[in-house]
Amino acid sequence: MKHNAKLNMSSHIKYKLRRLRKDKLYDYSVFGPIPQGKKEAFRKAISRFAKEGAIVKVGNGKFYKKGERPAQSNEIVQIKPRRKEWLKRGYAPISELKYRLSSNLFWSNPKGNIPVENIIASVIQNGSLDDLDFIRFSFGDDKVKEVFLKHFDIHSKPMIRDILYV
Repeated sequence: MKHNAKLNMSSHIKYKLRRLRKDKLYDYSVFGPIPQGKKEAFRKAISRFAKEGAIVKVGNGKFYKKGERPAQSNEIVQIKPRRKEWLKRGYAPISELKYRLSSNLFWSNPKGNIPVENIIASVIQNGSLDDLDFIRFSFGDDKVKEVFLKHFDIHSKPMIRDILYV
C-alpha cells in the first residue's frame, strides 16, 4: 500500500476484496502494510465490511469472503470456547479426549498430546456430529471455522458448513 495521507481506507479495502476468492481464509496481511496513521481507519473499515456482510471475521486478524448461499436465520448461535487452556497451549491431552469423543480417532497415540488443529480436522473429516458439538464447545466456533476453511473445501462438507454458518 502506498503511504499516501489522502488514501481512503474503505476504498482500498473494497478494491482488494473484489479480487479475493470466496470461502477462503485470509489474514489482514492481504491488504498490505497499513500506515501508522491509518490503523484506526482500517479497523473501522474492516468492522463496517463485516457488519455489512461483505466479509466474516474469524478469530484474531482472520476473515473470509462469504460465497453465495441461501439466506439463513438471523439468530446465529456463536459458541465461545470453554477449554481456553487447550487453545493457549495449542494441544489437548489424549487422556481427556479418549472419553469425550465417540470415535477413537487417536488410537496410535495413547499417552500424549494432540495439537488442537489436528483434533478439529480429524473430527470434521470423520463427520460425527456428536464429536463436532464437543469440539465446538471445547474450542469455540471461531477456531473450528478457521480450521474448516483452512483444511477443507466447504462445498465437500455442506452439512458441517451449514452447522457452522460458514
